[in-house]
Amino acid sequence: MLPKLKISVFLLKRLERTKQQCSGCLFGVFYGEGTLLLLSFNIESSLGQLNYEQIQHRFPAELDLCGLVKFGGCTDGEAHLNEVIKSVDITDNPILLQCELGTLVGLRASFFVHGKLEEVPYEVMEAYQLYNDFCFTRLQCGFFLQTAATPDSVSREMHVLRKRVADGNLVFNVPQTKIFINNYGPLDKQFSGDSQIQDLIDVIPTPGHEKETASVDKKKPKGQNTPVKRLAPTGCDYEVIHIDVMRSRSRDPVAGEPPHPALSIAVTSEEQIRVQVPLEIEAMAILCRKTKLQRLYDVLIESICRGLRLFELSLIEHLTESGSGKLLVPASYHFYPQEFGHFVSCAYLEGLSDDTPSMLERRKRLHRQFALPVSRPYFRRSNQMRFLGETEDAPWTPLVNTHIGLRPSGVVDGKEYLVNGNYHYYHYLQQQVQDKGWGCAYRSLQTICSWFVLQGYTNAPIPTHLEVQEYLHKINDKPAAFVGSSQWIGSTEISMCLQGFLNVDSKILHVASGAELATIASELAMHFQTQGTPVMIGGGVLAHTIIGVDYCVQTGQVKFLILDPHYTGADDLATIQIKGWCGWKGMDFWAKGSYYNLCMPQRPILY
Repeated sequence: MLPKLKISVFLLKRLERTKQQCSGCLFGVFYGEGTLLLLSFNIESSLGQLNYEQIQHRFPAELDLCGLVKFGGCTDGEAHLNEVIKSVDITDNPILLQCELGTLVGLRASFFVHGKLEEVPYEVMEAYQLYNDFCFTRLQCGFFLQTAATPDSVSREMHVLRKRVADGNLVFNVPQTKIFINNYGPLDKQFSGDSQIQDLIDVIPTPGHEKETASVDKKKPKGQNTPVKRLAPTGCDYEVIHIDVMRSRSRDPVAGEPPHPALSIAVTSEEQIRVQVPLEIEAMAILCRKTKLQRLYDVLIESICRGLRLFELSLIEHLTESGSGKLLVPASYHFYPQEFGHFVSCAYLEGLSDDTPSMLERRKRLHRQFALPVSRPYFRRSNQMRFLGETEDAPWTPLVNTHIGLRPSGVVDGKEYLVNGNYHYYHYLQQQVQDKGWGCAYRSLQTICSWFVLQGYTNAPIPTHLEVQEYLHKINDKPAAFVGSSQWIGSTEISMCLQGFLNVDSKILHVASGAELATIASELAMHFQTQGTPVMIGGGVLAHTIIGVDYCVQTGQVKFLILDPHYTGADDLATIQIKGWCGWKGMDFWAKGSYYNLCMPQRPILY
């Protein structure tokens, strides 16, 4: 019986954006009673070279090679067809997708059955279905690698280490619980042989700080009851189960297992100097919530092995390219590109900054393999996902994405154009700064800077009011008396600071009066489509941040999504949304007698 085929809505959008005649590999999850869910793809990095094995190591465990995708009239995929078919392990019926360039019209899906293609229908899995049906695990563990600084030695010792990982001696624990899992299954009487991953999620304690959006209903399809995702990190709607790893000191012998030898002797003629490299692994896996809990142990072991293979590739690549004979320490980084709908992992070496030529080349290669533009960052260290619990040491963090969960604007036949990515909401009186009455533009600047930080464009700290004033004095825009004062700034000063602190250019737009702001609705819509950055708007002595517009081209009706920096209360999302400090505003919000200047930050070209 052929598998039931489903395709992620995220994958379909990526396929539609591909306008290059080429072929690539498909990756999916096989789950339930014979369902194959397609989640990702990569295209060839160079003609005649498939790289699916290296790409697969970057994916969470259980996301595996399952077939081939061809774009347009591509013929070079035919040469790789048999190779891919032989390499597919998760199903006996590899899949072939045939796509036209730049469109989903005519998309055909076929399974290989006894050497022949059989076309099949498919279902689209929407985003909310993915979040409700699947979750991820993330485990952390440490090893030491004893090896000589040669590619052969690293490869050999990594193979030995992976065998150690799979020997059945590891035990897993869910933090803050007494739930342990060994190679026989969960060691807890509350779970039975029929228990599922969802049963485990249900008993995991809620983290100390829930997501900020938990207190407000999210927008969801009518009639769709979407549960609160207690374990989901900011910027991701999947729940992530955190796992700790231990090694069993004693283990009951398995029936039929040969006794361990009392003495093991190895004779070697190696004279190479061996070094010890610490390996701090962070490994991920994707699981259907209805997966039997008994399977979890094997999935977690596979996730560790994938993490080790990523480390191995990173170490060998550096040894081969640099010729230095020096081993650097690898570290795991997990990324969640919004276009993907799943995590991607990378291993980067300590001592190599993001801007070294080798790192730039590696990221450029990744962008090409995933058909991503090289005009914005996806895999810089600053793009990494921040999981729950990782920011607990921070003294204070502003709310993130306060517009999520707002009611629709009410514009008839309008289309929403929103900020693209994450931002922090900065407003009056935060960080014990008494800026009520004069600091609104400073706060708008901080919100804009947070967008560039959270999108991975920079690691620069968010500038304080004093730092802004000192910079404006330094460039001779303001007198010395301005430093330490309570004087306000405008959109021009904001653009200067963005250039000075972040090397970000801005476009300044002038509007003669508040009554004419509707005339720039289409320009704002284009800005959010192409740049996606928050916009600072200043008029009179007031500044606000525009993070979206809802615009009807036919009628000209428009509403603006405003983030108001004049709020002086606690960081309570419900209050901020209900009271309109973050909300949709009509034309009556603007002063008809004031002129307005808009600072529209432009994305730097960076990868």
